[in-house]
Amino acid sequence: MTSYRVRRSRRKTIAIHILPDGQVEVRAPLRTPPKFLDRFVQEKAEWIEKASTEARKRHEKRQAFILKDGCLLLYMGAKLPLVCCEIEKPLFDKECFYVPEGFAEEKIKEAVVKLYRSEAKRVLNEKVHYFAEQMHARPTNVKINSARTRWGSCSGTNSLNFSWKLIMAPERAIDYVVIHELAHTFEHNHSAAFWNIVAAFMPDYKMQQSVLKELGILLRTQNWEV
Repeated sequence: MTSYRVRRSRRKTIAIHILPDGQVEVRAPLRTPPKFLDRFVQEKAEWIEKASTEARKRHEKRQAFILKDGCLLLYMGAKLPLVCCEIEKPLFDKECFYVPEGFAEEKIKEAVVKLYRSEAKRVLNEKVHYFAEQMHARPTNVKINSARTRWGSCSGTNSLNFSWKLIMAPERAIDYVVIHELAHTFEHNHSAAFWNIVAAFMPDYKMQQSVLKELGILLRTQNWEV
């Protein structure tokens, strides 16, 4: 029998959620009988086992994720080394990430994330400016955030937001996300008209979506929280 925990609320349906560490949580209406939940879980046992195993593996990799001297970090699709050396403050020169010797693991992560965010701000502002001219778009602002599930977004006032992690993606994939969000300044939806705009400036956008999906899978095995 699959073990699980129950979270009851005023919801009307039953749903199974696999938590990041692989535990199984069943969300159910307040008065749902335990035997009914047991039967529901048993019917989904094969899917639960597969999803739970995959989540546990990702969790274990996240726990083992350590930034240290010599490890490789993604930057615009390239793998660049992290170098711990005798410098006063963290530095990035497009060939290496440098951090001062003696930094503890969390301090290294904070430094690297700060360098990533700085590069993301620089690169994405340049990209937005370039493609906005090409597309005759008028975004109102460009912000860098720490979004976990979205590479980018466009607000109702046409303010563009991008995850700093996007700077890890290959340049063409970055271009796709910028074009995607700029297209939303014309069409705040995912209609045929929207995708026609995207395709006009990025004909192979589906390929870039696949690239970003693979990167997303990789990042779920890495703990970048600071």
